[in-house]
Amino acid sequence: MSRILPADPSPGVASPTAPPAGAAQHAHRFRPEVQGLRTVAVLLVAVYHVWIGGVSGGVDVFLFISAFLMTLSFVRRIESGSGPQLGRYWARTFSRLLPPVVVTVLGTLVMVRMLYPPDRWYAAIEEAAATVLYSQNWVLAFNAVDYYAADTSQASPFQHFWSLSVQGQVFLLWPLLLALCGLLARRTGRSVTRVAAGVFGAVFLASFAYSVVATRNEQAFAYFDTRARLWEFALGSLLALAVLRGVTLPGALRLVLGWTGLVAIAVCGLVLDVQGSFPGWVALWPLTGAALVILAGHTGDPRGADALLSRRPLLVLGQASYAIYLVHWPVLVTYLVVTDRAKATLLHGLLILLGSIVLGVLVQRFVERPLRPRKGPRAGLHQLGLVVLCVALVLVPAAGARVVLDRQAQETAERAAVESPGAAVLTGSLSWERDPDVPTIPDPLVREGQWSELPESCDAATEDWFEGYKVACSTLPVDPDAEVEAMVIGNSHAEQWLPAVEAVAQDRGWNLRSIVRGACRYQPVETTDNTECQELIRLTQQYIEEQGIDVVFTTSTVTADEGPGEQIAPGFGQVLEDLGEQGVTVVGIRDNPRFPFNMVTCIDQDGPDAERCNPPRAQKLAPQNPAEALTARHENFVSIDMSDWICPGGTCPSRIGNRWVYMDDNHMPRDYVVTMVPAFVEQFDRQLDRPIGQQIDAQRDPQSGQQAVGRSQPPTG
Repeated sequence: MSRILPADPSPGVASPTAPPAGAAQHAHRFRPEVQGLRTVAVLLVAVYHVWIGGVSGGVDVFLFISAFLMTLSFVRRIESGSGPQLGRYWARTFSRLLPPVVVTVLGTLVMVRMLYPPDRWYAAIEEAAATVLYSQNWVLAFNAVDYYAADTSQASPFQHFWSLSVQGQVFLLWPLLLALCGLLARRTGRSVTRVAAGVFGAVFLASFAYSVVATRNEQAFAYFDTRARLWEFALGSLLALAVLRGVTLPGALRLVLGWTGLVAIAVCGLVLDVQGSFPGWVALWPLTGAALVILAGHTGDPRGADALLSRRPLLVLGQASYAIYLVHWPVLVTYLVVTDRAKATLLHGLLILLGSIVLGVLVQRFVERPLRPRKGPRAGLHQLGLVVLCVALVLVPAAGARVVLDRQAQETAERAAVESPGAAVLTGSLSWERDPDVPTIPDPLVREGQWSELPESCDAATEDWFEGYKVACSTLPVDPDAEVEAMVIGNSHAEQWLPAVEAVAQDRGWNLRSIVRGACRYQPVETTDNTECQELIRLTQQYIEEQGIDVVFTTSTVTADEGPGEQIAPGFGQVLEDLGEQGVTVVGIRDNPRFPFNMVTCIDQDGPDAERCNPPRAQKLAPQNPAEALTARHENFVSIDMSDWICPGGTCPSRIGNRWVYMDDNHMPRDYVVTMVPAFVEQFDRQLDRPIGQQIDAQRDPQSGQQAVGRSQPPTG
């Protein structure tokens, strides 16, 4: 995804009719080919989004162009002796950028509230605030590599604002660097362009090296990382400095370069893995294309690429390209949500594209143009006031909505024990009937707190042991007199049982720690291809041995998204054998079903009684727990099967006892797991045929917060 700056001829830049007079004037006049290039780029971006479902490399071109134009403007200003005027520049720039953004954000929020599933509303509020605070790229970066982030299988209508955030951050940094260049030039007696070439050359080399390494190691994060994008801005600045220094090329060569650059940009997304390899060195392809178009400049030859780029329709759309970009993505995503499609049809795509152009032109004409910064003695104050107003128009209602949602969630939680008993209804001991006016918990609008953890963070030694491996590490308060050291290991499907395992450990006075990482199941190293998981498994093996762990809790089977497909977890038999040799008891928990769609939104889309949202158990689980076959061969294996509390009566429902059984397509929320704690503890007592340390058979308080119901027998239906 990419973002486009509105056209903004800087003060002192001649009109489109100004005649060229050498390289210096060429650098100072309006450049219609750049304006036309904006239009080509935004249309490429939109076409790729609408029909291809990928990215075109246009974002890199836009970053490059914005730095090119900004550097031209600033260096001219410094060379003229007027100074960088940082405060005035920032007020003018953000007062120009924010009004169309705010209109788009508020309009998108209205669409999300009216047309999207309710679980999208909370995230939309957060992302709207991040957008006007220019931090959306970091939100997406951390979510991209955070296994525990909210479900992102459906794109956010605010996702495209990430590049707005990157550019906003650069618009704060670049003027400071240029002002520093002006200061160094005065102190050293060198020209501003020469000093700036050294500064931006250093930025280019450092950021480019970082980008290549980061893209190779963590491409999903690097794509949104400002540091991995700075070299693209630096390259645009270096080109601007070259133009200012009077670089000229022969006319025939400029014809060739212009078309070469334009074609390179057009085919970039078709011949390169833009989405999987940017912004590393491969991003040089579209940037080189943009540089060639700019170097070719205005050839005056009707055969030149600039002749095409300078045509009036492209120039008119170039004026509105910023607004077109802002609106096209929310329009597309809303269409996909409403129609439940993965991609637009040809006809619908054309309508989306045409509608986005019309909306963009309207926003440019009635919002961007009227509010464009004016000159005058009080212009700076007015611009600053407009910036504050724009930010407040989003943050104030977003904060208010957040307060309302949090209060509703708190009120629902306080009534949960009576109105939403969860798994307790399966015992048959409650005379409970669902009230349709009572919302199901956890509130899909508020997903926070549904990933479980133990009460305390791990000690420094354990944190250091697993440093750099992105583990979630937590522990119960350590009892130096405890006879048993227990541990939860594996992936998120082991982690979600922490409330139940915590109850087992507290009942028996065990020490318990949890060291888990999403998507890293504990299995023999040779059975996984994930290099980071392999290293984490080795570290965990060493940790278990050196810390004298007595009991390990993990998952014993693995289910599939489609069809039954449940089987013993890869290498689980070998895990039992290896840990058995160390005298470690393994408690293997049967996996819960997985689905190819979000089970919360399924009810919103299909209705509460739809079979898709309540599939037969036989479609999701094996007839019997596959791991039971290992109990006879491994004395150190304790098998726990909670499937009767997840798929009772031959069905795997979306909700039980007015609580959501899932918070996405395969993870159970803490609010449901805590209602299964008594059944888990009781089954553990029945399955354990030999004592492990000091067992405490104390009845747990059903109002403690760890359990919502008392001990009970498993359901029989």
